[in-house]
Amino acid sequence: MINPKFAVKDTPREQFNWAMRFFRQNDFQRAANEFSRLTEYYPDSDLAPESQYYAGRSYEELAKYYFAFQNYQKTADKYPYTKRMEEIIEREYNIANIFQTKEVPKLMEIELSVSLDRAVEIYKSVIENSPFGKYSDKAAYKIAECYRRMMKYGDAVEYYDKVIKDHPESDLVPEAKYQLAYTKYEASLDPEYDQESTEEALEEFQYISKNTPVPGIAKEADKVIEELKGKKADSLLKVAEFYEKQKKYKGAIMYYKDIVSKFAGTEASGYAKDRINYLKKKVND
Repeated sequence: MINPKFAVKDTPREQFNWAMRFFRQNDFQRAANEFSRLTEYYPDSDLAPESQYYAGRSYEELAKYYFAFQNYQKTADKYPYTKRMEEIIEREYNIANIFQTKEVPKLMEIELSVSLDRAVEIYKSVIENSPFGKYSDKAAYKIAECYRRMMKYGDAVEYYDKVIKDHPESDLVPEAKYQLAYTKYEASLDPEYDQESTEEALEEFQYISKNTPVPGIAKEADKVIEELKGKKADSLLKVAEFYEKQKKYKGAIMYYKDIVSKFAGTEASGYAKDRINYLKKKVND
C-alpha cells in the first residue's frame, strides 16, 4: 500500500505544481523529493527538465551543494537544450568555488580534502558543458589552483597551459603564465623531480620578466629567478665537489668556473671562486 500523500500525481503538471508548492513554502527537502519523483515517472515530459533543475535548486537551498551539482548536471546531460543551461553552468561554477575555498586539513603539507576533488570535478563539468563559454577560462584556472594545492604539479601545469592556449584573449592569461612558471619552480623543489624542471622554470621566468606587461608580475618573476639561479648553482656545486673528492681537480675546476660564469652574485659563486684558486695551486703542485 502507498500512502496517497506520497503517491505521484496523475499528470506531470499536477506533480510539478505539487512540488513547487513545497518549494515556495521553503520545505526544500520535500520539494527536492517531489521534483525528482516527476523526472522518475515522467522523464519525457516537457516539465522534466524544469523539474530536474528545481531539484538542484532545492538541494542548493538546503546547502547540500554536491547533491545540487548532481541534479544540475543531470539536467545538462539529459536535457541539453534546456533553457536553464546558462544558469546551470553559473550555479555549478559557484558551487565549485564553495568547495575550492573550504578550509581543509593537511598531511605533510599536502591538503587532504574531498572538497578539492569535488571542486575539480565540478569545474571540469563547467568546461564540458560550455568549452569556450563565459566561465570556461575561469574554471580551467581554478582547476590548476586546486591541483597545485594538492601538489599535483603536472596536472596544474596542464590546466594553466589550457588557459593560455584555449583562451588567449582571457584576462587570466598573464597570471596563468606566471603561475605556470611558478608551478614548475615548485615542482623543481621536490626531490622526485630532476634538474630539467629547474631549467624549464628558470627559462619561463626569464621570459615573463622580459615580456609581461604587468610590473608586479615582473618584479615577482625577478625574485624567483634569483632563487632558481641559486638552486641551479647549488646543484652544479655538488657535481664540482664530487669531482674534487675524487681528486679529479681539472674536472672540478671546470664545474666551479661554470658556476662563476653563469651564476655570478650567488653564494655558490663566491665559494666556487675560492675553490678554483685553491685547486689551481694543487694542479700546479
